Amino acid sequence: MGSHILEALIKINHPDLQIVAACRTPSKLISRYSGEVRQGDLRDLDYLDRVLVGIDVICHAAGQTSFVKSADSCSENYLEPTIDLINRAIEWRVSRFINLSSIYAATAKERNNSGSIGKPRAYWPMINCHIAVEEYLRNYQQPRCQFVNLRLGLYSGKRLNMGLMPLLLSRLNNVKSPYLIGQMGHLPLLDGRDIGQAFTRAALGPFESDYNCLNITGPETPSQAEIMSFLEQQIQSKPLSFGLPPLIASPLLWWLGKTHTSDKHPLFTNAMIDMLKCPPIDNHQAYQQIGYDPEISWKASLMDTLEIYKNQKLNKEIKQSTRPLHL
Repeated sequence: MGSHILEALIKINHPDLQIVAACRTPSKLISRYSGEVRQGDLRDLDYLDRVLVGIDVICHAAGQTSFVKSADSCSENYLEPTIDLINRAIEWRVSRFINLSSIYAATAKERNNSGSIGKPRAYWPMINCHIAVEEYLRNYQQPRCQFVNLRLGLYSGKRLNMGLMPLLLSRLNNVKSPYLIGQMGHLPLLDGRDIGQAFTRAALGPFESDYNCLNITGPETPSQAEIMSFLEQQIQSKPLSFGLPPLIASPLLWWLGKTHTSDKHPLFTNAMIDMLKCPPIDNHQAYQQIGYDPEISWKASLMDTLEIYKNQKLNKEIKQSTRPLHL
């Protein structure tokens, strides 16, 4: 995630733009980056002060992907450090804070409305943490800082071996499972390069309000049937085998999650089933406000994901690793 943001910022090549990469492991930064690095952990309060010296805009791309009930871990590793970072950013007079969130913070029917209020779900603590951060930013009084909340779609493409797609590709080839058809049977795939564009435009674009929330997805939202057909053409198999309406598919997926496992974890969790329910998502508001215009088609992006599938080990953990922050 952070690597794509760095690449997009590097391309600007403006003399007044000074990039600072804040991360735990500098060796994992892309080779093209030669700027300042501030190494540390967001859970270290002393580091928060050191990392914010001289910073004007924060691109907060740290996070944790989890599809299981891991409330304590999510809160300790993501929610609490993020709230601390927001508070310290305001103390240090940072002018803009760009927050990585998820389209799935909203309920299924409201996912195309970036202004909708997120609804917590008992079975998905990680999305509840995203919702809590959104609420904190939305309700902050007189912050002296602009907050931009980016609700991202499903990660896809190079160096994004995380999220639902790698999980489906790596865990489901031996089980006949349904995909969803109809209005709720879409997947808002989003390439890493378009994520980089969105963060860059959010960092530099004009905003009038203290709080802004935008949906960020690819050029179109393909149906699950289209995605499964494309995957079958490319790798002669598809993770989800046949289409059913959500009212039938959801309980069947739930039953499969109760009766089948992968590496001692449920084949499906309620959070994964929730992510399969999505209408088409558009980027109209993001285009109007910051000129965001996604360039990478979902097929081209999935081809990069499949390169990982063919040549490396896909991430099949239902609780996945954290990502770095860039300033």
